[in-house]
Amino acid sequence: MPTKPDAPLIDRIDWIIGLDADPVRRNLLITQCYHDLSVELFQRLGGGSALNWCSYACWASRTAGGFIREEEVPAAFRVLLGRHEPIRVSLERANQALRRIHEDATILHDSVLDLARQVIRDVAELIGDGNLTVFAELGPVFARMIAALDDEGPDGFERIAAGLKPGVSQKGGQSMLRSALSHYADALREPDPHRSAERTLLANAQVGLHEQIRLQPFIAWSIDAPISDSLNDGLEELLSPLQGRLRSRAAGVISRLFHPVSDRADKVWHEFATKELMKLSLPDRTLWLGEDVPAPSGQPLYPAVLERIDDPDLAELLHQYEADRPDAAHSGAIDWTVVSNRMRYIIDLFRSRQLDRSLLGQPFTDAQRAAILAGRPVKGKL
Repeated sequence: MPTKPDAPLIDRIDWIIGLDADPVRRNLLITQCYHDLSVELFQRLGGGSALNWCSYACWASRTAGGFIREEEVPAAFRVLLGRHEPIRVSLERANQALRRIHEDATILHDSVLDLARQVIRDVAELIGDGNLTVFAELGPVFARMIAALDDEGPDGFERIAAGLKPGVSQKGGQSMLRSALSHYADALREPDPHRSAERTLLANAQVGLHEQIRLQPFIAWSIDAPISDSLNDGLEELLSPLQGRLRSRAAGVISRLFHPVSDRADKVWHEFATKELMKLSLPDRTLWLGEDVPAPSGQPLYPAVLERIDDPDLAELLHQYEADRPDAAHSGAIDWTVVSNRMRYIIDLFRSRQLDRSLLGQPFTDAQRAAILAGRPVKGKL
């Protein structure tokens, strides 16, 4: 079982994908592997001047890891839900009616909060599944690209592309990935820095769009997770001390009075999850994806080679997602559950950071990497 840092990338990827029993460690290994793929490709693509899709995927996977590990989200949401006054008022009204039936027929506030925690666990699992789904498909493609470049140069991309499944991404096809590989090859062959940068951005954007289509069901369900369903499913158990007619009467009261609690819990979760899921932690800052893409620290918004867009295919893609504004105004995603909203932000992010070498930095310390690889507890902030 390959666990050494110098194991071939494709072997490491297969091993990581198979770590079903340890999703937390698997996410950490996915993040590190994206970094390794990013650096290997950076050294080979475009003379080492432009980032590739893996450069961004590394930091997106690292950000997702905080949710997957359930480090702060369950406690933060529990506090938020517990302090939400309309929920407290609605729950007290339901309890007043229940106490008229029987003094023991009350639903504790903490019990409601504990029921909501299960949805957070489900969301954490779903985010991990989405992270794995994308890595399992794209990780091997990029690893084979590296091997092809070493063996055949950019011509080897045609062989890699030929092995991808034709068809639209929405139906499991990989034609958009095949197109992206041809653009990476064009960027590598192109001597003009401006045209090479445009082809790289087009390739990165196409991989990003394919990725977002794959992630759509995971993202949509995570943000719109049915907190109310979890609460309603747990109510029967909360009423289990009551028997017979008392339990039936209590269930009737719950059916009539409890829905404001569950409805408001859904609303609180949607607002909370939108904020927590719509962020990206980069080496120098955390980006809030509902806001406009900021310029890299101490740099203009776009690098000089991408300030002007001449490539017609790239110009069309930017226009399609309203990412053709010169200043990234209104690039923030209004609704992260909509692919086109996400892509507007993602394209601007890729364009603004295409030469930002800080994204090639290690996501973890040397000690953390060693612990992750060995399967030991990892110390420090991840």
